[in-house]
Order: sequence, then structure tokens, then C-alpha cells
Amino acid sequence: MYAEERRNVNFAIAGLGGIGRVHAISAYAANMTLNLPYNLNLVKTYTRRPAQGSVNGTKNTQDLDEAVNDKNIDFIDICTPNDSHMDIVKAAAHAGMPIYCEKPLSSSCKEAEEMTRLVKEAGIKNAVALIYRFVPAVRLIKEELEEGTIGEIIDFKIKLYHKSYLDSNKKGVWRTKAASGGGALLDLGIHLIDIIHFTMGEVEKVKAESRIFFEDRTSVDEISNCELHLENGIRGNLEVSRVFADKEESTTFVVYGTKGSLRMTSADSMNIEIYDFNKNISYIKSAKGNKNILKYYGGSTMGFFYDSHKASIVNFAEIILGKEVEEGLTPTFEDGLKAQRVVEACYKSSREKREVNIEEI
Repeated sequence: MYAEERRNVNFAIAGLGGIGRVHAISAYAANMTLNLPYNLNLVKTYTRRPAQGSVNGTKNTQDLDEAVNDKNIDFIDICTPNDSHMDIVKAAAHAGMPIYCEKPLSSSCKEAEEMTRLVKEAGIKNAVALIYRFVPAVRLIKEELEEGTIGEIIDFKIKLYHKSYLDSNKKGVWRTKAASGGGALLDLGIHLIDIIHFTMGEVEKVKAESRIFFEDRTSVDEISNCELHLENGIRGNLEVSRVFADKEESTTFVVYGTKGSLRMTSADSMNIEIYDFNKNISYIKSAKGNKNILKYYGGSTMGFFYDSHKASIVNFAEIILGKEVEEGLTPTFEDGLKAQRVVEACYKSSREKREVNIEEI
């Protein structure tokens, strides 16, 4: 895929929790499985307290200014709890440091707006880890919709279920708190909203219901169901949960049209099922062999989660190097903010028990 002389793209990770380690492993996997002309080189970690355990070959610091002003670093990768993103973005923007940030941008929509303004005014390269844009099946659905394979869109159903918060030991962790984390819709649903924006168009208004089952464990929603109206007239439904238990935790996305339907599941992230209504047949379309979709894939798979994180980080490294990337593929802070405004509208709709227009947010 590449034939240039190798160099290093050095980066720092802020936060060494679970998602920080996912990013570090994904970068390492990219070096091992893709024929890149550079190494994604983790050289520094920033934590608010001394790190428990270290990453070989890196330096840990508790000084944020040291991290963002290090001229040897090409970008900072923010993997801390949501309520700490703002301070890191502010420091990085002031230092002119490019930013790759975990979703959501913040627990607060107002802070997300301010963060987006900061990176825009600083003129720095930026991206959000809305990784589903890089899932091959999502890319295939986008292509088929653009080609009109299923005719005019009638409706869509998209859902993401996790079961981990059935575990009572999750009580009181940072994701169960409104300030530091956010509920199922902010944590998981923001991915689905970005998929909708990426494949079909932007959301115009919503009607939603959010609820908590384990009221003694959390202050944020565990289940959210949202009816979405897009600006182009398409309507559909989104559902997320952190307490629905199935053997497989998969994301499913189905689009119904006048000529048939498109269906994907993250459990089979390389393929989609297409149903042709007129012929009454269904068939599988695969991304295998599609060099455009699989540009940032290669080697043995680690599963869609790690594979799509790997692709997303490599895409940002390409931007850092000034390489040409596919137009509209990179999820920027602007995209993250658009998705978060929809989340905020859904929460407002649930509280006030009414339809809410995104313009209200």
C-alpha cells in the first residue's frame, strides 16, 4: 500500500484507562499489520496522578503544559473522562497542538461548543474517535444508499446494546455520573447518530424517552429510545442500552426502502445483506477487495472494535502528515458537536416529554 521511507509520527496519550490502552494497542497494531511509511510512535503519557504501570518506551508526566508543548510530539490523543477534555483541549489549542479526542467531546454540550470554537480559531488539525465511520459495513451501506440500490428510504432502525452495567460493581464508576461520564445515549448513542449523519443526512428534530432501571447505581440513562426526523424527510428509530444482555454485543443497522432493504451487524463488519424486493432475493455484499474502504485495514483482524480504532487513528496520522484522505470521512470536532447536539435534544425531549428541534439546542 505504501512505498515511502519510514519516519515517526509521535503522539502522546492523555489518560491511561481502558480506552487509552485501546488506542495504544490500535496504534501498535497499525505498525505491525499495515505497510505504513511511518511508525505511530507513542512517546509520552499524561495522567493527573503518577501512572500505575507504564508503557514501554514512553515517559509519563503529570504536567499538562509539558505534554502539549513538547515539540517532539505531532498530536495529543485525549482518552480521559469526559469532564476533563475541556482543559486538555484548551491547553493543546493554545499550544497549537493537533488533537485526536475520544467521544463525546464533553459531558456538556456547551463545553463541546467551546472546544469546537477553540480548535477552529487555533487552526489546528482535529478529529474525534467516532470510529463507526471506518467500519467496512457502514461504508458499504453509505455506498449502496448513494447508488439508490433500495430506492427511496422509508425508514431505518439502528441499535447498540451493551450488558456490562448489569454488573453491580459498576455502581459509582465515572460513567454513571452526569458530570464525568454520561448515559447510554451520550456514551453509545453518539456513535449511532454519527452513523446516521454520515450515511443519510443530518437530524432535524427528535422525540425520545430515556430511563434508568438500577436507580441505586446510576444518575444517568441506562436505556434510551429515540425517534429521529432528518432534514431530508427520512425518519427512523435509534435505541441504546447498557443493561440489555445478549450473548453477542453487536450494533445493528437496517435501512428499509421502496426497492428492498440493507442490513448490517458489527458481528460481521466486512459484509452487508441486501434484500431485493422485486426479485424476492437477498445476497451478501462484501468489502473484501475494496481498496478504498479497506485502505486502513490489513493483516489479521482483532475484531471490529480494534480494527476501526486502528483505521481511525491511521486516518488522523495521514492528516498530520499532510496526505490526502477521503473527503468527508474524518469525523472532526464539528461532526462531534453536531452529534452531541442531537443527544442533548433527545435528553431535553425525554425530560419535557415533547418533540424537540435541534435548533433549540
